[in-house]
Amino acid sequence: MKLSLCTTGFKEWDIEEIINWLLPLQADVKGLELWNKHIERFQEKHGPLDKLAKLLETNDLQIPSISGYTTFSKLWNQKEHQNEINQARKLLDMAHQLNCPLIRTFAGHIASRNASPEQWSETATELNKLGQMADLYGVDVAIEIHYDSFADNLEAIHKLLEDINHPRIKLIFDGANLYVDQLNPKEVLESIFPHVSHVHLKNYHYNHKERYKNKPAPIFSGDVDNLRLLEELRKRNYTGFVSLEYFGQEGMPNLLASIEQWKQQLTY
Repeated sequence: MKLSLCTTGFKEWDIEEIINWLLPLQADVKGLELWNKHIERFQEKHGPLDKLAKLLETNDLQIPSISGYTTFSKLWNQKEHQNEINQARKLLDMAHQLNCPLIRTFAGHIASRNASPEQWSETATELNKLGQMADLYGVDVAIEIHYDSFADNLEAIHKLLEDINHPRIKLIFDGANLYVDQLNPKEVLESIFPHVSHVHLKNYHYNHKERYKNKPAPIFSGDVDNLRLLEELRKRNYTGFVSLEYFGQEGMPNLLASIEQWKQQLTY
């Protein structure tokens, strides 16, 4: 397994600033999961993406995933839906040019239990179309497992993959997102592992009655047993990237502490 960082936690920074900040940590961090807006800002300043590819290669950094914010569940709003299709096409083109294997999407903008049969079916159809589009670029599409989405529990995830039915559609596993609804992340991982192409890692001290009171914690210090999840991934010979994902004012100290914990407790 290789460690990477989600640049969504550095929204105010440019890619060059993130890379410079990362230099002292590069013995441990081997990749950047790039937020699409970071890539767009780079293009505005520097032009073609081969310059970004060269910058990352020079600093020995890979791109495990490019993160957009699409859900494909608002088909009643034709303008917004078309914007999502256009964004996805742009993300696929970015990924192809940057030799990145996948783009991130969400599936649905509400909890699976609240989706109507029509809404579910429409979203599955659109994600199948996205898989067909992705095939043209030689890039996979990974649905992030996330609370309040159509991929928020084990049964829903399996049904979603079955209904989409396209080999380009994969999963981003995120145990902390499952724990929000007090689900067992290890049980889910064991069941859906063949579809997992990328992993997000973070932790919290949870307040299940009032989510906004959840407190971020380093990866091995919160309520989720991430060591057990990583052991399960290793047991199943997962060799891909694991991206640390932290946000906000408390994000940076927890991110740095997480890198230190990774370094101290894991040997790959």
